[in-house]
Amino acid sequence: MKSGKCPKCGSSDLSPRTWTKMAFVKKIICQECLYVELWADNPEQAGVSRRKLVLVYCVVFGITAALVAVPWILALLRDD
Repeated sequence: MKSGKCPKCGSSDLSPRTWTKMAFVKKIICQECLYVELWADNPEQAGVSRRKLVLVYCVVFGITAALVAVPWILALLRDD
């Protein structure tokens, strides 16, 4: 869509390039069919974004696992 036309429907009614929550990744949205394209100016920047995203998911998973595991472990210890 960098060319100015949607690859899905051919429309030229595109949203302006905006930043996403992932660092260095931009998005363009077709206003006709709502096709979305994400892209980075530099492939190295996309790799950095993927690593940050994986790190965030690991931290969130770890916190969630701890919140579930601690009460369960405490309940097991009380039963003894």
